[in-house]
This record gives sequence, structure tokens and C-alpha cells, in this order.
Amino acid sequence: MSRSAARPPRHLLAAVRQATGHSLATYARTVAAQAAAIGYPGMAFRREKVARWEAGVEPEMPAQLAMASLHGVDHARVWERGWPGWLLLALPGTDIRAPFTPEATVSALDDLTSDPTRAAVLLPTDVLTDLTTRWTGHVQRQITRGMSGGYVGEEVSTAIHARLTALWHLDDSLGGAPCTDSARTDLTMITRILRQARRTGQRTTDLHYLAAEYARFLGWAEFDAGRPAAAHRAWHIALRAAAEVADPAHSAYLLANLALACVYDGQAATSAGMLATARDLAGTRTTPLVAAMITTWQVRAAAATGDARQAARLLARAEAEYERSRTGDDNPAWAYWMVRPSHMAETGRAFLDLEDPATAEQLLTDGLTALSPEAHRDRVLYQVWIATAATRRGRLDAAAHATAQALDAARSVESGRCATLLTELAAELAPHRGSRPVRAVLEQLEPA
Repeated sequence: MSRSAARPPRHLLAAVRQATGHSLATYARTVAAQAAAIGYPGMAFRREKVARWEAGVEPEMPAQLAMASLHGVDHARVWERGWPGWLLLALPGTDIRAPFTPEATVSALDDLTSDPTRAAVLLPTDVLTDLTTRWTGHVQRQITRGMSGGYVGEEVSTAIHARLTALWHLDDSLGGAPCTDSARTDLTMITRILRQARRTGQRTTDLHYLAAEYARFLGWAEFDAGRPAAAHRAWHIALRAAAEVADPAHSAYLLANLALACVYDGQAATSAGMLATARDLAGTRTTPLVAAMITTWQVRAAAATGDARQAARLLARAEAEYERSRTGDDNPAWAYWMVRPSHMAETGRAFLDLEDPATAEQLLTDGLTALSPEAHRDRVLYQVWIATAATRRGRLDAAAHATAQALDAARSVESGRCATLLTELAAELAPHRGSRPVRAVLEQLEPA
């Protein structure tokens, strides 16, 4: 492979050209031939022309239409998206391989909000690893460069931030499923504002942050709704938007969201690697509270791989980081939900993975007492895993009581993840149907 072929493409056209196996010269000839076929004969086909396009020169419209025909992109999308945004549609297969550029980000945001059914499969391990590596390198360069950005209208920014905060809390109470449409609608609005701001030369750091956080939230809501492929897609595009912002804490949080979902998807080793990258990215450039959050999720990933010693080390580290947090720290708004690491539901679940149900039950019970009254969805998670731990300890009365509590909390929540966990709990309880309390809750649980 030549040096130029090995270098990550910096322009969407270079990504399209490389993905379809063309050199500069062969691409120029192929586009000229396609132009003639659609009624634009006589187009020059020097390699230097394609090189200029990839350096930032916008091709004339006949050349763009020829390229669109070559790659099977509707000409209407060329006019609608503009150059070079429409090229994202020309990439074969997933758009994960597109370069990290503002143009690719805006086009990807368009796709995320306009075509919610496009995601069909989870991102494979090799794609997740490649995405993490390329994205981390880009973010580190952005941070080193020290981007400074500003608001596109203080009142607009304040209003959108307020809507975002409201969505976070609705998700806590109602579950992810009811929140996806609202998140997609607001993200459509942000994308339009972002595109306009870029056209007029305004600074867009805050808008890129809002796009990244809305896409992250949409991914979380899709994940909680039980649509993991859609969640992966949203998180990938959130990473694209975050790549334009020098915010190491938020960038690490985005990657950690995707990594935690990978544990649920059976990709624990991949998750552990991604979480380590997220923790390294945050480094000392964030607050102890955020560091503790990411380290706590590392506990879950380590436990899912069966590494009890590493899980214990990480939990001790998370507790120490949490103890260093103080009132008055400049914690980001999105970290509002973080509690003591040993009280988090994922920590209790980690000890279930490590076949230590006694510790799991104790940690989950302690965490439940500290839970916010509005956190109905998390209450389901805690009670389901408490019931699981109690069942494995032979404490069937306690398991039945926790199950009944989980069912009661679930009535006000629309969450595919909770529904799946309740189904798994029914399977856990089924061998103990001979117990009267268990039989009573199974009669409620199985129809639900």
C-alpha cells in the first residue's frame, strides 16, 4: 500500500474515491466518461482536477452530477445537500469511514434525523475499534490546537440548553422510548442552525456541542428503548459532532456511553478497551466526579470479562475519585445523575456477573435508598437486579418482594431495556415456581 493510500482521507471525496478503489487519475477518467453518458461530453480528465477538488475547490455542477450518477446518488440530493455534504451518501455501506470534517458531521446529522430506520445492525468490533482510534486522534489534535468558540445568539443557545435539560429528566422518569421523537425534532432544528451558522462564518463550537449532546441523548434513548443498532448509529454521529469541540470530558462521556452499551451487546472486551480510551482522554482535564463515572463503568466492563481482580481495583479507584469531588466543583450539567460508585446500578450488576450475589444485593439495596424519587426507570433496574441476587441466594420471599416493586415502577416507564430485564427475571424465577410468593409474582410478570 502506498503512503497516500495508508493516510486517512481528509476530504469526503478522497474517502469515496479510496473506498471505490480509484486513483486520482482513474477517478478523473471515470467521472469524465460518466459525464458524457449523462449529456456533458468533452470534460477534461486530468488527475490534478480531482486533487484540487479534494483540496477544497468545488467542482462545477456537471462534474458533481456525473459523480452522483457514478455512485448511485439521486441528483436531487446533490442540490439539497450541496458540496461536499452529499458525498456522504456516496460512501459504500456504512458512513463510519467518512473523515472527521464539519461538512461530514452536518450531513451525518441530516441522515440521523431524517431516516431513523436506516440503522439495521450493531457496529462490528473492528469498526468500533477503528472508529475509536481515528476519533480519539482527531479529538486530541483539536484539544491541542485549543479551539475557541462562541454562541450563535445567546438567547437561542440558552433556550436549546434548557430543552436539553428537560429531556434528560423526562428520560429519567418516563424511559427512553417516549423521548426519541422529541430529541430527533430538536436535533433537526440544531442541524439547520448549525448549517446556517457555518455558511455565515459564525463560530459554532456551542452548536457542535449541542448537536453532539442531543445525538448522544438520542443514542441513549434508543438504547433504553431496546433499539441498539439505532443507538450505535446515533452515538457514532455524536462522536462526529464532538470531534469539532475541544471538550475532553464530554468527548470521553460520549465514548463511554457507546462502550457501556457494548457490555449489554456481548462485546465486553471491546467495551473495556473503549472505556480505557475514554478515561485516558478525560485524564486530569475533568472533575473527579466525571472521572469516577467513567471508572465505574469500567468496573462493569471488567466484571463482564470475568476479571474480578481488575473490577475490584477499578471500584477502589472510582471510590477514591468520588471522594475527591467537592461541592463547588465545575461539574458539567450532564453529570447531574452521578452518585457514589458503589451505589450505582451498574456496580451491583457487575457483582452479579462475578457470581457474588450477596455483595450485589447489598450494594444495590444501598444504592436504591439514595435514588432520586423521580428516577422511575432506574428504580426498575435496581429492583430487578436485587430480585436476581436474592433469587441466587435462595431468598425467595425477598426476591418476590423486589419483583413486585420492579413491576410497580415499570408501569410508569416505557423502556425496552426494562422489558428485557423483566423477561430475564421471569426466567430466573421460573425454576422456583413452587414457592407461593414467587408463583404470585410470576403470574403478574409473565403476561407483562
